[in-house]
Amino acid sequence: MPKGVVHINTCLSTVFKNNHDLLSYHAMCLSIVVDYRVKSTGLGHANTSLINQLPVLRTANKKLENALFIRALVLNCLTNHYSELWKDCWLDQYQDEKWTDSGLLNNNFFNQLKPEWVRENALRTDFERRQALLEIDVLVAMELGMTLQELLTIYRVQFPVMQQYERETYYDQSGRIVFTPSKGLVGVGLSRNAGPRDPSVIIEYPDGKKESKPLGWTEAQKLPDGTKIHRTILDDTQPGGPVERVITYTSPWYLPNREEDYKQAWEVFEARFKAQEGV
Repeated sequence: MPKGVVHINTCLSTVFKNNHDLLSYHAMCLSIVVDYRVKSTGLGHANTSLINQLPVLRTANKKLENALFIRALVLNCLTNHYSELWKDCWLDQYQDEKWTDSGLLNNNFFNQLKPEWVRENALRTDFERRQALLEIDVLVAMELGMTLQELLTIYRVQFPVMQQYERETYYDQSGRIVFTPSKGLVGVGLSRNAGPRDPSVIIEYPDGKKESKPLGWTEAQKLPDGTKIHRTILDDTQPGGPVERVITYTSPWYLPNREEDYKQAWEVFEARFKAQEGV
């Protein structure tokens, strides 16, 4: 939470003596590895005794630490309320980071980061945020001495709902979710099937022709590459009431494979850290 924020007593806050420990704890807790640790207790909620059991990163591998910390920062520091945290945690080495994959990702994202917080420092597309989280999963597993197979087993056995969502969450060419069955993302993307009461969207075909009609994912996934879907929504997430916005989805649609992404991220990070050891 940024400074000055308060909450009611159904929430539990933890205060850290320094930002290094704060960022370490936060980054570790973003991973499915620590999520699994919490799930394995069988507790219905996180109490103080459980929170005190969760790991804080203590590593001599500064390359791994930097990779982990900057991914946590760009996921979290979405507004200027986090500008002080960003400035206090900044290291020039963060600009040397790279994604472990190139599909639908801005390969210059890290080297364009600024020491002072600016809006562009934060990850904002659905796909980039997913990529950062899965790379955090791999980094945390590596730091805890796990194997790739152990990480995959945790994902396969302990996160069946997450697997179900991953198998059906499609992205457009800008990294925006065009369809997902996730119960936590109701209203994101197109509905599976268009109903008679669904508002119309504007379909812009590659040849320039346009069509206006209700459109569901079942039909949208068959559209030719280069098609654009313009969907008007009411955005009521900011003070001042709802604002009408237009979301554009551009095909072809992309369905990633989380297990394959884990494998690639593991291989890339392993090679990077070995190269660092040889310096």
